[in-house]
Amino acid sequence: MKSWLALSALLFSTALLASESESVKNSTLNSTLNTTQPSVLQSLAERVEINTVIDALSYPKAITTVVDKEKSTTHIIITTRDGELIVVNDERKVSRFTLPLDNLYTKGQGGVLDILIPFTYPQDKTVLLSYSKGSDEANHLAVVKAQFSLTAGISDVQLVLDIAQSKDTPVHYGGKLLQIDHVTKGENAKEHAFLVTTGDGFDYREQAQVVTSQLGKVLGFTINGKPLAAPAFPEAPYVFTLGHRNPQGLVHGADGQIFLHEHGPDGGDELNLLQKGNNYGWPVVTLGKDYSGARISPFSEYAGMTGPLVDWTPSIAPSSMLYYINSKQPHFSNTLLVTSLKAKALFAVSHDKNGYTSTKVFDALNERLRDIAVDSDGNILLLTDGESAKVFKLSFKESYTAKN
Repeated sequence: MKSWLALSALLFSTALLASESESVKNSTLNSTLNTTQPSVLQSLAERVEINTVIDALSYPKAITTVVDKEKSTTHIIITTRDGELIVVNDERKVSRFTLPLDNLYTKGQGGVLDILIPFTYPQDKTVLLSYSKGSDEANHLAVVKAQFSLTAGISDVQLVLDIAQSKDTPVHYGGKLLQIDHVTKGENAKEHAFLVTTGDGFDYREQAQVVTSQLGKVLGFTINGKPLAAPAFPEAPYVFTLGHRNPQGLVHGADGQIFLHEHGPDGGDELNLLQKGNNYGWPVVTLGKDYSGARISPFSEYAGMTGPLVDWTPSIAPSSMLYYINSKQPHFSNTLLVTSLKAKALFAVSHDKNGYTSTKVFDALNERLRDIAVDSDGNILLLTDGESAKVFKLSFKESYTAKN
């Protein structure tokens, strides 16, 4: 790693160039990357039937499912910004519960951010939630664990992780959760292992390059709030990766990879392959510009910093992601499906010998898409955004379903 003095000099030189309005060219970070070439993926609009599962959702933030494969049933779980938990069963019966979260802060991009139901559910009924807490003057991201029942909601909430740095901005929290036990197998056999993304707080973007700051990072922790074994940075044992702006989607690939996407500024949204100890560059490296049009950094690549698999410029505002696996849908199996807010579309990211390719595959709803999940039959569940949001189910038509 470079010394802090060298990094400070680098950031200072970057700041001097920020007033220049010359646009940042698309980088040659990886000559195999391609986001424009034709894809074998077909448009979803003609292949699916679209049905509304639930509507009148007030600022929902996350959707997940509890799938019983033996009974082929799905419970849909939704959390909202202001602290409501909603459960929808296969008969579309709706149950609503209040989330008893300490000091919940809901301004701006804050509120309840994500819910994670670990692999061990329902044998172990412990789940994780991330949310913003505090006040206008001092707020931060927190992770809690709780007991979850499909019929009774959340109880016994306990703090797992409080992000060390508070800020006075109501934006850029991150907050996406992922269980990574299989990735850390052998490192920490006694406790389950998790990751959470943290944003840079917008006005604190230089903190993303400060290892000992927990802003602009992916943090690793156990269910009891301890850092993972064998940390990449002993001086900051919770830090898994650094150099992030506002990381959102966080999922496993089929072979144990960890994929993450994050919002760039004006352009420069990224899909990254996450590897412990790596530096993903923000704000030293970016393919986007400041919202004023000014250049943030002269660098589209930099030694020791990891470039993206996919760059979305212009920005699509990626919001969430899943890795789709279903033998009945070979065109979409083993594909990353990425929801977007600004682009109001679903994107599929596929991989071949030429690299990773992003293709817009569904924009028929013309809605800001907040999150995505799948049910027991492999149907796609799309959660929209806003004060009167919905969950849409995209059911594959029989004529497009591969026969077993």
